Amino acid sequence: MRASARLGWRVAGVVAFGVTAALAVTLTRGAPLHAALISTSGHGAAPRCAASGLRISLDSVPAPASGFSQGSTSYALDFTNVSGAKCELRGYPGVVAYRGSGVQVGNAATADTTAIAHRVILTPGETARSAVIASASTTTASAAAVGATGGCRPVVATGLRVTPPGQSAARYIKHSLVACSAAGPRAPVFLRVRAVQPLRTSGQPA
Repeated sequence: MRASARLGWRVAGVVAFGVTAALAVTLTRGAPLHAALISTSGHGAAPRCAASGLRISLDSVPAPASGFSQGSTSYALDFTNVSGAKCELRGYPGVVAYRGSGVQVGNAATADTTAIAHRVILTPGETARSAVIASASTTTASAAAVGATGGCRPVVATGLRVTPPGQSAARYIKHSLVACSAAGPRAPVFLRVRAVQPLRTSGQPA
């Protein structure tokens, strides 16, 4: 009786070992499949667009910017992929006004959150669009109020210095606009920038 019991335990142990080994083999064989799924899901990944691989242009939009007072002007800020490979844009470009040989005027543009930030993949030749809103009326009205503390006065900037999202290299775009000379937390906001958006074939953001 005892011999039969011992034989039964041995058989059970062998079966359990076999099941465990089979499970281990199954899991081991399943690892490459899991890796392949991850690779497939990231198939659309691309490096961030470098400034050197982009053509950046600025075009004035005639209508006043939505949500801003009369005197504000919206500029379409376009990023065209001129490199030979796809790349990614996501988030807010860095935008500051400059004068002369690139000296910054006032504060950098603040984020305008009316547009949701999207991950935009640009194949060669494709374009994504952001927008810069310049408020000359805010600059002029705030000049006297901030003058005593921030030294704000309206000045004509030479153009905008634009840095693509996630990059440090910038491009200089010549376009005269009214800027506030003051900088710091008490200076008025005269520039806002929106997140980069996909561009439809009609030329309008998606």
